[in-house]
Amino acid sequence: MHAYDFILILLSFVYAAAVVHLLSTAGEIIIASKRITLSWFNAGWMLAALLFTCAWWIGLWDLHTLKIWDIGSIAFYFSMAAGIYLQARLVSPRIPEKGEINLQEFHREEGRKYLIAYTILGVVTVITNAMLGGTSDASQWPAQNLVIVPMTLATGVAAIFIKQPWVQGLALAIQIGGWIWYFAALQTALAG
Repeated sequence: MHAYDFILILLSFVYAAAVVHLLSTAGEIIIASKRITLSWFNAGWMLAALLFTCAWWIGLWDLHTLKIWDIGSIAFYFSMAAGIYLQARLVSPRIPEKGEINLQEFHREEGRKYLIAYTILGVVTVITNAMLGGTSDASQWPAQNLVIVPMTLATGVAAIFIKQPWVQGLALAIQIGGWIWYFAALQTALAG
């Protein structure tokens, strides 16, 4: 077993936990839909968290050519995976078995936390893309910053203006549009 395979197994568990948390919360929301006041903003940020998690997980493939993994690299990638899981947890509201649930209120009260976490992860992603793009076979990583930078800035602005619906809507549009571009570019790269 190559070092990459061994490390990716560990990271995959963390990414899988984030995906499971997001999807199980979405399922709980659907089951309790009659008792829920839905927040499209919270739902959009849950989708963005899911796409962010998948992008990082898929992006780790570019590291398969590394022959040597030092403790610092392992710690960094594990910390990033853990941060992504925590952000997924923050954006996912708890859905109790009884009582009314107002997810619009959840977004107003808790949204700043998950948007700040997302912004921090976005900044780290931009730095990682810039640094690794020049030193490994991951040459597309710096190009990804063309979309990640505006997405990160939009998320940071959304965190500041949490109670402004038009800011939330615009930030989410930039976010979802960015992910559409990212995955379309990834598909093109994989096909070519």
